[in-house]
Amino acid sequence: MKKQIVLIYSVIHFIVDLACCILVTNIISQKIGGTISYFFGVIIYNFCGFALQLPIGVVADKVNKNAIISGIGCLFVAIAYGFSHFGIIACIIAGIGNSLFHVGGGIDVLNISDKKATLSGIFVSTGAMGIFLGTKSGPAGFDKYYIIIGALIISFILLLWLYTKIKDKVSNLEVLIPHLTSNEIIAIICLIFTVCVRSYVGMILAFDWKSNFVLAFAAIFAVVFGKMLGGIIGDKIGFKKISIISLCVSAILFIFAFDNSALGILAILFFNMTMPITLTALSNMMINNKGMAFGLLTVALFIGSIPTFFGYTNLAFTPLGLFVITIVSAIVLYIGIDKYDKYEERQ
Repeated sequence: MKKQIVLIYSVIHFIVDLACCILVTNIISQKIGGTISYFFGVIIYNFCGFALQLPIGVVADKVNKNAIISGIGCLFVAIAYGFSHFGIIACIIAGIGNSLFHVGGGIDVLNISDKKATLSGIFVSTGAMGIFLGTKSGPAGFDKYYIIIGALIISFILLLWLYTKIKDKVSNLEVLIPHLTSNEIIAIICLIFTVCVRSYVGMILAFDWKSNFVLAFAAIFAVVFGKMLGGIIGDKIGFKKISIISLCVSAILFIFAFDNSALGILAILFFNMTMPITLTALSNMMINNKGMAFGLLTVALFIGSIPTFFGYTNLAFTPLGLFVITIVSAIVLYIGIDKYDKYEERQ
């Protein structure tokens, strides 16, 4: 049943992120008057779509109906299309829907992962492809998107069906207020910092060679495959080893990424391997509060993206800059995973 659960959530993750991206970048951009208004619309969407996952996650831990929450998220995104003429309102509804889906799906996948990173790596990976294809879909009229709305409604029904199948088999643990030691707090801070950095770097990687669609597609495939591979290898050789190896290799490759697309694609692949590691490590330390853990890291994603909203994209977008920020991230993540390992040894 685990394979079916991950498959369903991963496919719908692609659909939800595709739908949200098409809505915000292609439809709402034509409805909101002026660049400034659209700019704030994007910020509002990202706030609702990522930062709100923390309070929603806290509630979801207690409610313990993850597939239903996820399905309602799909329905919210479909409803947002009906408000596309009211740009900001559509951004809010779609963002909330995005949060609901990710939290519900994230908790269910973490619940069946047995403290391993493989399944969460598969789940988180597919969204990147949805976002990429959403940005490349091009402007079109509202009547062209009924297939997206239909897919969201089918996803809603499918997740309700899934809940009836797993409600007695996959369940949240009793919610407890986390009592964390100083070492565990340091570990959590390190994990959150790493995700902030990953978010920022992911937003600024506008290499010139990515103007070629084939190379851009290869780069986004590297994001998808990197997240999957990071979870699989991390479970085999350990979270600490894969974190250090992947980030150090990516730091070196980033030096050559501006002039060599193949090395740049490899750099992106290695850089994204830590995504399931940070998520799994944090959720394992907050095992009674997986929704809260998931939400903390999505808040980190939002925080990491903030500088790019205000044009600070060139601070680290040089060969030396990417090398330094990636090495710093490796050091911080090493500290976090080292303290996480000590936590696991005490359990």
